[in-house]
Amino acid sequence: MTASTAVLEHREARRQAMPGRLVVGQLPLLARHVGSPPDLVLRWNRVPAGARVDVVVHLHGFSARGRGMNLVRDKLPISGLDLGGRPMLGVLPRGHFFGGRSGHGFSFPALRRRGAVAALVDEALRRFNGVTGAGATRGRLILTAHSGGGAALMQIVGEADPDQVYAFDALYTDPAPLIAWARRKAGNGAMRVIFRAGEGTAANSQRVAREVPRTARFRVERTTTPHNDIPGAYGGRLLTDPAADLPGVAPAIAGSAAPAPPPSRGLPAAQPPSGPPATQLSERIAQVARAEFRRWRPGGGAALTEMMPAAGPILRDYYRVGVGVPVTDAQLQNPAYQGVHPWSAVFISYVMRTAGAGAHFAYSPAHQTYIRAARRNRLGNVTGNPFWAYRVDEVAPRIGDLVCNARAGSGATYDNIGDAQTRSTHCDVVTEIQQGRVRVIGGNVGQTVGEKWLTTRPDGRLSTAGRQSTFFAIISTRGPRTAGTAAPPASAAPPTPHGPGVPYGPPTPAAPPATAGPPAPAALGDVNARAARVMELLVQRYRYPVAGAAGLVGNLMAESGVIPERIEGSAETTPTRAQGFDGQVRTFTPEQIRDRDSKRGLGPKLPGVGLAQWTSANRRAGLFTHTFDGRRPGAAILSDLPAQVDYLVTELGRDYRAVDAVLRSPAVTVEQASDIVVLRFEVPAVVFNGKPGDPAVQQELARRRGFGQRALAAYQRGRP
Repeated sequence: MTASTAVLEHREARRQAMPGRLVVGQLPLLARHVGSPPDLVLRWNRVPAGARVDVVVHLHGFSARGRGMNLVRDKLPISGLDLGGRPMLGVLPRGHFFGGRSGHGFSFPALRRRGAVAALVDEALRRFNGVTGAGATRGRLILTAHSGGGAALMQIVGEADPDQVYAFDALYTDPAPLIAWARRKAGNGAMRVIFRAGEGTAANSQRVAREVPRTARFRVERTTTPHNDIPGAYGGRLLTDPAADLPGVAPAIAGSAAPAPPPSRGLPAAQPPSGPPATQLSERIAQVARAEFRRWRPGGGAALTEMMPAAGPILRDYYRVGVGVPVTDAQLQNPAYQGVHPWSAVFISYVMRTAGAGAHFAYSPAHQTYIRAARRNRLGNVTGNPFWAYRVDEVAPRIGDLVCNARAGSGATYDNIGDAQTRSTHCDVVTEIQQGRVRVIGGNVGQTVGEKWLTTRPDGRLSTAGRQSTFFAIISTRGPRTAGTAAPPASAAPPTPHGPGVPYGPPTPAAPPATAGPPAPAALGDVNARAARVMELLVQRYRYPVAGAAGLVGNLMAESGVIPERIEGSAETTPTRAQGFDGQVRTFTPEQIRDRDSKRGLGPKLPGVGLAQWTSANRRAGLFTHTFDGRRPGAAILSDLPAQVDYLVTELGRDYRAVDAVLRSPAVTVEQASDIVVLRFEVPAVVFNGKPGDPAVQQELARRRGFGQRALAAYQRGRP
């Protein structure tokens, strides 16, 4: 591959500068570096046209693969280039293989020349603008290094003069250049050093801690996180917030601590936790939202609106604190500007930042960004992050949670919100819970910070009837929740006024308990709800009889738990995490799952993927090239349940007509439908390797018939 044949792996980025990746086979600047192509990988998040983009250059470490190291396969997944909410361009150059005593050594001689880092950044921006048309300009320069990449960092940090530096267990060599740089940048830069005690990086890291005054943005901390996992564990958090308090770390020097940030205007300073941190955060989120509601009603009078002069300082505060974007009064009082710059997600970002969410929240001027992040936390079982997105019918909203809906006819759902398409959404903060309703506060509601009362069901979950039909997600701010649980008593939050001049309401009774049922695992509510959704699609859209659909869906329950993202060998709670060809268990991206290559050892070791655990190469290829509703989702089909159901129906009607005919027979029973799918469509290993009369085969048939009956019951519970 040559530079002229660089591969753009996210072609939609050309149109919209949406998140994407560019792989460059050969780069003249790095021609002296010995090794295997590609020479360069670029990764970016959403970048508006003409934006200033922060450029993050990552210097990778040694590799046991030696000269055969491949950036995409071996270094990008552990680079920590998990780009934050503001526009960013990640730059991953391939180092020069020199081997050394370990036989694994890489260095970066081409970047040691004067001006070489600047030239690399300019070339990266040129290529990025060329394939996206974004017209972006350079913002801040951020250098990150892992392991042996720290030696190159020490060689170039002085001349490159970055704005921020993050060293991930990387200080094996004299850190004097980093110390000198940090002293120069103390007023406006950021430096975070993470190391493992007892490693070869410890002494130099502790020296930096002694010689560089500790502040919120300049810290040296030790961790027990495995060496190769450190960039992935902390890179994204630091790129989002250089002052983030990181989980699982301790100060390099005992007794040192970063100074606390000043309290936010109009709110009391945060107190030491008096309860579980997640609960404290949730209550603080609601507190901030209520305070902002009052802030827009000076003296308890009429509400300000966005283009009033008195609203300008408030909105400037939201943009500056929430998403780090400066705006002027002239812009804020311009109807054309306000018309294309809705600030509701900016408000949510401000609330979260002020409440102390730190690097856990994906701050953004677009709701979709943080909804996606919270959904990834839930699907990836990221228990260290309190923001988990659930389907609207899975959990009851609690104080401090976010309730999210599609708007402007965008069609956003829990299942499609993770794909590459931009969908208009809106979220509000839950601030009060009463019998049969919840109070929510949001930004840019009627051109102010407004409130709404939403109707809830008897079990405390949000109603999706009538005007609330577009709500699709609840973002828990307390981490994992048991699906189907009701809200706690509303006394968890103090009563608040319902509006200017309205007295406090009566004491709020507790929400009634969820509908009783037989004991079941926590995931049961999830799988039943998913099964019912697929049943609805099969019966209503594709006209399958109910029994035929139940037999089919029961098999999906057995295969994947009806989780569209699930890959073979994963758990329901971590559906994209499984063993790779190298024996390591990791979380795979949709692109890595799609591009699985057993000959090259890329992607998950086991091939099964999606609702039906499609396994063979041609069936997997069919899934990722399937066209649904006039579009081809590609790798994003892993988060698109309706598109996978459409592929399933298409495959049945085209390649398994005899099976499809049985499923569509009006007289078919659940058991007959289940059996035909097991024996002629799914053909699990026990069936493939046995005979119909074998006890093991009969046991599997019985098991899947049971799933079919569960699918039928789940569907019927939602019918009148």
